[in-house]
Amino acid sequence: CHGSGASGGPGFPNLNDDDWLWGGDLDAIQATIAHGIRFDGDTDTHASEMPPFTDVLDPLQTRQVAAYVWGLTNTPSDPGLAQAGKQLFLDNCAACHGDDAKGKAEMGAPDLADAIWLKARGEDAIMRQVAAPKHGVMPAWAGRLGDTTVKELTIFVHSLGGGT
Repeated sequence: CHGSGASGGPGFPNLNDDDWLWGGDLDAIQATIAHGIRFDGDTDTHASEMPPFTDVLDPLQTRQVAAYVWGLTNTPSDPGLAQAGKQLFLDNCAACHGDDAKGKAEMGAPDLADAIWLKARGEDAIMRQVAAPKHGVMPAWAGRLGDTTVKELTIFVHSLGGGT
């Protein structure tokens, strides 16, 4: 899933950076490996899902939010759209992603201001994610691998990205 070099792939996170959805300290990484993400077979799995915003934002507002988010690390297609999108972001997205768009690990909400993109790259892709979010699933590995191997993997994964 994450590739032989742990650099990820389409829909699978790169483990060589410090972009951790659920926290990058040893305990957080161990919990993610042991219990997975949105994994039905483990009651302790990480669970969060971005809702679709089609009932909240109209298509123009969705484009404005996408321009604002893309503009956090890139040049938006229309700075006017991005400016209008800032308040929409604060009103609708900041509860999970933070006023500064740096994300909230306790919620599994990604940092949108660091130029690391997993599910969407570009304004059109961000619009699609806002309208119909994609949610990944990671299996729980504790039952398959056992505590010792999960701890070993935790230390290895932590070492790849430098941890927090």
